[in-house]
Amino acid sequence: MKTFRFILLHFTALFTLHSHTGFAQDNFNFSTIDQHFNNGQFEKVIANRAEILNYVQKGQDSLSAEMLYFLGDAYLALDRTEDGLLIMEEELKLRKKLSNNDPSLIANLQFNLGYYYSVLNRFPKSILYYENAIESFRSIEGTASAAYVEGNIELAKVLSISGKSAPALKTLNELRKNDFARENYLHVIRKEIGMVYLDRGNYYRSEEILTQNLKLLLDLFGKESIQYAEGLVALATPKFYKSNYAEAEKLYKDALEIINKLDGNEYLLSATKNNLASLYWRIGLYENSLALNKEIITQENTLDNAITIKNYATTLSSSGNARESLMYADSSLNMVSAILGRNSELYAKFNKEKAIAYLANNDIENYFTTMEESYQIAKDVIEKSNPEFSKYEFQLGRAYYRKNEIAQAEKHINEAFKLRKKYLNDRHPLYAEATKELAELNWFKNEFKASGSYFKETIDNYFAQIDAYFPALSEQEKANFYSNILRPTFEEYNSYVIAYHDKNPQLLEDMYNYQLSTKGLIMYATAKARKNILQSGNQELIDQYKSWIDTKELIAKMYSLKEEEIQEQSLNLDSLLLASDALEKDLSRASAEFAEAYQIKRGDWKEIQAQLKPDEAAIEMIRFKKFSPDSSGQFLDEIYYAALLIDKNSKHPQLILFNNGEELENKFIKNYKNAIKYKVIDTYSYQNYWKSIADKTRKYNKLYFSPDGIYNQISINSLYNNDTKKYVLEEQNIQMLTNTRDLIAYRNPEKSSQLTSNQTPSQLFGFPNYNKGLEVNTSTDGELAKNVASNVSLDRGLRGSLQRYIRGNSLVTSLPGTKEEVEQIEKIYQVNKTESPQIHLSNEADEATLKSVSSPRVLHIATHGFFMENNESNSDNPEDKYAQNPLLKSGLIMAGANSFISSGMDENEGQDGILTAYEAMNLNLSNTELIVLSACETGLGDLKNGEGVYGLRRAFQVAGAEAIIMSLWSVDDIATQELMTAFYGQWLGGKTKQEAFIDAQLSIKQKYKSPYYWGAFVMVGE
Repeated sequence: MKTFRFILLHFTALFTLHSHTGFAQDNFNFSTIDQHFNNGQFEKVIANRAEILNYVQKGQDSLSAEMLYFLGDAYLALDRTEDGLLIMEEELKLRKKLSNNDPSLIANLQFNLGYYYSVLNRFPKSILYYENAIESFRSIEGTASAAYVEGNIELAKVLSISGKSAPALKTLNELRKNDFARENYLHVIRKEIGMVYLDRGNYYRSEEILTQNLKLLLDLFGKESIQYAEGLVALATPKFYKSNYAEAEKLYKDALEIINKLDGNEYLLSATKNNLASLYWRIGLYENSLALNKEIITQENTLDNAITIKNYATTLSSSGNARESLMYADSSLNMVSAILGRNSELYAKFNKEKAIAYLANNDIENYFTTMEESYQIAKDVIEKSNPEFSKYEFQLGRAYYRKNEIAQAEKHINEAFKLRKKYLNDRHPLYAEATKELAELNWFKNEFKASGSYFKETIDNYFAQIDAYFPALSEQEKANFYSNILRPTFEEYNSYVIAYHDKNPQLLEDMYNYQLSTKGLIMYATAKARKNILQSGNQELIDQYKSWIDTKELIAKMYSLKEEEIQEQSLNLDSLLLASDALEKDLSRASAEFAEAYQIKRGDWKEIQAQLKPDEAAIEMIRFKKFSPDSSGQFLDEIYYAALLIDKNSKHPQLILFNNGEELENKFIKNYKNAIKYKVIDTYSYQNYWKSIADKTRKYNKLYFSPDGIYNQISINSLYNNDTKKYVLEEQNIQMLTNTRDLIAYRNPEKSSQLTSNQTPSQLFGFPNYNKGLEVNTSTDGELAKNVASNVSLDRGLRGSLQRYIRGNSLVTSLPGTKEEVEQIEKIYQVNKTESPQIHLSNEADEATLKSVSSPRVLHIATHGFFMENNESNSDNPEDKYAQNPLLKSGLIMAGANSFISSGMDENEGQDGILTAYEAMNLNLSNTELIVLSACETGLGDLKNGEGVYGLRRAFQVAGAEAIIMSLWSVDDIATQELMTAFYGQWLGGKTKQEAFIDAQLSIKQKYKSPYYWGAFVMVGE
């Protein structure tokens, strides 16, 4: 049963009345109705409707009024509000006629009618009843009474919601002059004043007032109270509209923690989750948003449920589920229409969302007509000065744009832009939404200067959003925010540059600068945050950071456990993932060192140019989808690769364009990989991937190359020039960089001194005993292998996926060449007397030892590596968190791995012998000069355009490595051992790493002609 306002006062008066009222009609059983009502059996009360109304019609007395009260309140208790209001109004008419009527009871009834009409958004009637009730309360109890004050507060709410903010503020400010109200209701009055300013779109004033009120709530009720939780939710709302998402999220989460502890207010719990889901939608965390909405969607036909369903539909549309989105949008709109009718702000808003769902389904005609209807309603119910109205202007403008009615489109989008510029600020996401649309519109009109200006405003806004939001997001949330919200616009801009760079070469400079600023953004920031914390000297902060790392280690371990082991240890993966995210965010909020790492220093290509020598050049490769600014405003099924080339004398970057990206990423890459695999001369790949670049760069002595997209899967040195009968290795000196911006750090003289001063001795791992921990005396390797499939459940990701990856029932085979490799490298160190590395072979080459290293100068790991593509893992299972995380699909196999693969048992202290990229990211490799991953496929991973390869490469860079040598395909054991010893001989002999690496490849090429043997390894970094 619902809790109704003044219900106790209303019932007491009726009960007293009942005690001295006689029964006028013998056939009417009043005591039965009374008993049903007091027992909460409201259906039985309603079942007697005909008898009650018959009695009322004949009786017209106090008992008749009491019977109407029972019937009306029974309807309300069952959410049959319309039926209940009809009965309540009949009750009010009857009570006014009675000679012995009670004015207080009539006033309460008027108040309740005002409240329920407000629930139905029938504001004129609600206001009328509230005003009548307030006047009655003034006459009966005076202005220093709870009834009078609460009546005015409720009236102010309705006035504000119905667009009458001025009289709402007047009503509330009058209450502030009332001594009784100020003493007993100041926190409520302040809150409602804050909400009125929110309804007006004055988010800054709203935030100011609600911040003051939260302090008052803390003093009055304490932190562990529902009132304080309500204050947190209220304050979060203007922060959300101001786009202070990090602060809003924390307020919502703090409120949820209080509400869950108190275990009482289901409405507040649901409302807070709904608001948090909206926040996650706004910053592109669609999975988080959908999950929260799913928790609170019900089968009820209520406004609250309709709002949740509408929000769910919006997120579905944003995440690409267009058809499902339209279904939910239609369902929520029907609910609102049934409850409020078609002339309310809520109907206009829901109808607008349905229009957007039509757009997502490419139904332009219905998008336009539905949006036009919403706009006409909004004009009548929303103040034009409210930023909320700009959404209707914007969407109607888009609708005209999609219908190719450009003049009307420009008119409405400009109106939205003006509103947002005046009432929001140029850092707000809605401002960027408008400037981006204007950029597209002017591009379509061939007004390239205006278009470029709007694009610049949009991208400046995006960098401001990165500065504002990144510090408070987990790494995964950062990736979602960037890829869902920001990256598509950068890709649009790249298409714009390609269209107009001939008219304005300056555009190529901006394109290069934006790539410098965003390429590897999350990886660099994560690595910098880690380094800042560990070098901060703040032990409390360092301990907090280590606690986060320990949680991530436990998560990594859980991927290795069997289901029964997880149940035995009472572990929950989802809870741990949430705890890890929370710890990461707490670090950000508490740590200036953490937050500072995410403040972007905008890139400038001229800073790169200043680092180049006269005979050097640099290329930033940029992969993007082609965008067309016509009325459809969509990306096309075309992929471009733009190589931006600069040298010491460049006035602006030079463009080398590949407009056949689809072929580069499919047909041509298959040909390249097959040629490597089958050791045949590849006469096509050089032409496809490199010739147009080589024609512009072969004159330079050295080329710095930062790959993107498919170029991360190609060993450039292995490409064969059919014209000269030489490989690129023999023709050009190419150094790979994650971002050409790295040159600035590499040429910094302080860098090398910092590295050497904080390094520990080099660590060399090789020839792991994969059978460590197995009962080899009672079972041969072959017998163990035969038992793998029958004895082991494949229910969890890592072990099952590894077994599928190594095909069948085989265990991991030993690599004797890696023993000789490590021993030969140790001898080279001894000959050159540079240092005495620590050697880890056989049982010592295990995961625990590897995890214990701390900032070695060199970390060399010679073993098996693995990378599982989607078809080799459990990716078909949406619940398989292992398959969903790209950092868990690549790794290194260490001592004891066969024990884990064959039986699921850890060989030692919870270590399974498998170092995944997820775990490698937690290693302490600050100031480590070089990582050598002498294993198969260690350079592979999931490609994330603009962020590089999610795999071991990324993991070791985040962990702190300056340079990495890694492989792009399965490598030959003997050839790899010879390549590595040749490299160390050259490097420790005095050459740079780059020189030594090229010389080593050239020397191995003399023995093995095919690049299969010498071309798999690439070096990234300085």
